[in-house]
Amino acid sequence: MAIIAAAAFLPADRATGIAAAQTAAPDTVEHRASRIARALAEAEAAYTEGEQATLASLVGSLRASGLARREDADRDVLAIWANATGVESSPYRGRLLGPAYVRGELAAGEVWRSAQTFKSGVPSTLAVSHEGSGPVRMKVRDQSARAICDPGRVSKPACRFTPMYTQRYEIELVNEGRGRAVYFLVFD
Repeated sequence: MAIIAAAAFLPADRATGIAAAQTAAPDTVEHRASRIARALAEAEAAYTEGEQATLASLVGSLRASGLARREDADRDVLAIWANATGVESSPYRGRLLGPAYVRGELAAGEVWRSAQTFKSGVPSTLAVSHEGSGPVRMKVRDQSARAICDPGRVSKPACRFTPMYTQRYEIELVNEGRGRAVYFLVFD
């Protein structure tokens, strides 16, 4: 299981729509999106292993964070896990801003792409955790296909940036491993 702790960024200027360049965070700093991504992966493992007490604790923590599934996500695993532990599920209300998550599976070499709107002037963080094969590489591009974030081939991909303009960004995940990877992508 990957634990997300560091961020990597490309230099930015006004032409790229990024208000300020960010620097890599120290290994001791773990952003909220990274903590949520890690907790989602731990909850998936607890659910698979039948560890009800651990799962119930993680579901409670994830709910307290305000996390909801992204509107286009296939299924709400948080509700499935809550049901498995007997914890009452919260109603889904949709949201423009995070935190939100997407769970998916990628075969070796498979690519997943999606678009997400990020609001002008609001610091945004994306983090990925995965189990199984990997690493799962993340890239973020603006509407003009300019690279906003490409942490490279790392086990802990995370990006933090502040958009200058409200616009949609393309997010790409690639399983660079030799087998199947289950991932959680968190937006915050």
